[in-house]
Formats: sequence, C-alpha cells, structure tokens
Amino acid sequence: MVRRWRRRDREQVVAGLLSAALLEIRMLAFRPDLSRHPDGHLAEIHLIADVCHNLPRAAAVRAANGFDPFVYIWQTATADQQRWLSEHLESLGVDYRYLVQSPPWPPPATTPARRPRLARRGWRIPRDPGGFVAVDTAMMRELVREAHALEPSGRKSPEWTLAHLQPEGRHILRSSRLGEPLFLPDGPGDLRQYRGLIQMRDGATVVDHLRIRESSFARLSASLSPMERWLLAAAPYGSRERDVSLWGRDHRSAEPDCSQCSALASASADAGTRGPRSES
Repeated sequence: MVRRWRRRDREQVVAGLLSAALLEIRMLAFRPDLSRHPDGHLAEIHLIADVCHNLPRAAAVRAANGFDPFVYIWQTATADQQRWLSEHLESLGVDYRYLVQSPPWPPPATTPARRPRLARRGWRIPRDPGGFVAVDTAMMRELVREAHALEPSGRKSPEWTLAHLQPEGRHILRSSRLGEPLFLPDGPGDLRQYRGLIQMRDGATVVDHLRIRESSFARLSASLSPMERWLLAAAPYGSRERDVSLWGRDHRSAEPDCSQCSALASASADAGTRGPRSES
C-alpha cells in the first residue's frame, strides 16, 4: 500500500483542485463551446462542482476511525469525475495511487439519526425543536415543484427524486443551520435551503438538501408531537450520512429496469426530440 498523503500534501491538493475547478467553471460559463461533456457545459460544471464540494474540509486526516475524506471523495466519484481528478492530480505532480489502492470504506454512508442514542456522542443539546415539520409526499412534491418553478433555467430538475419518494411517506424538514453545507445561495425571491429526512420508495430514510420557498415553509403545521420534535433536535448527525445521491446510485445498480427511471428517461427523450415550440 502506498503511503497516505501528509498534511502538507493534502493542503496542496485541496488548493490545487479548487483553483482548477474555479478556473474551469469560469471558462465553461464564458465559453460553453469548449465543453467536452456530451450533455453540454452545464452538465460539466455540475460534474466538477459536485466532486469538489467536500474538498475544503478534506485536508484534515481523520485516522481515528479509519475515515479518509480523500478516499471517500474518490470512491463516491463517478468515472467522469475520477478522470477529472486524475488529470489534475497528475498535473500537480501528486502520487495518488493510495486513492486507487485503498480498500472500500465500510460503510460509505449511514442512515441519518432521527433520535439520540445511548452512546458516546449519540446525542446533542436539543436545538430549536420547534423548527421541525413533517409533510406527506403530496405536499413535498408541491413544495419542491413550486420552488423549482422560480429557479433559473437550466437548473437540474427534481422530478427523479420526487418520482422515487415513498407514496405514503412522511418527510421531515427544518431550516438549514449556520455551518451546514450550503449548496446554493439564497434566492431568487424567498428560496432557501432546507434539510430534509426523506423516505424513499424502498423504505430508506436519507438526507436531502431541498430548495423551498420560505413563505411556504412558514405556513406548514408541525404535524409532530413535542416529544418527536425534541428527539429530532437532540439527534446527532454525522459526516457519513446517506444522502439521496448515494441512494440513487445504489438504486440504479440494484434496479436497472426501474419503471420510474424508464418513464422519466422516455419523457426527457421525447422533450428533447420535440425541441422548443415555434410561435405561429
């Protein structure tokens, strides 16, 4: 096994990759024709941003539990993202064989906690119990679609996630807190990011960071007992929580013939074939 990077190596890699990502995203925004991605420059920008969003915290080595942020980034990257990482690590002159040779991190993610545990670091001081609300799947779809209608054109559609929600599911939402990952800035309008514990159609509970209108969220009733809200506020969350993107990768591997996936792919293909309607 090739040795892991030292702290100085890790800081160099973080700085080099983030610098390269910013330059490429800026270039692609200015010159979309330079994109090498078959789905266009926006897909390539998303690919780069997605693989880099955990980099700012990856310089620290968390060897106590065997978790290495760089190994996790590498192992959860797609083939295209690994090629991007490889190209830039080679240009930095970094030996990254230990990423390739590292055994799979077990497990890649854990189910998010919905109540505290009687274990070390298994609970925290309850924070804003009144901020948690529960909604059913019909309301969740309504909130997300209402918000997506306000998003700029080209933003990724939420329909794949909405199609795979548990039809009778109960989903829990709360406002994002200071220090939690913010994937998009607030706006336009009153769009804000919310943390969601959502139920997928196989019964799994996963984390999602949803964009919802603040005014619509404020009108929701809690639909949770005071005890449920207190337990949610006291439940810890970790760095390896299973999110909707990891659930999706597992789902596509386990159910390659999923009817929802096929229906969405057909609808997307039909829309691309028709193209924009001309005005008479």
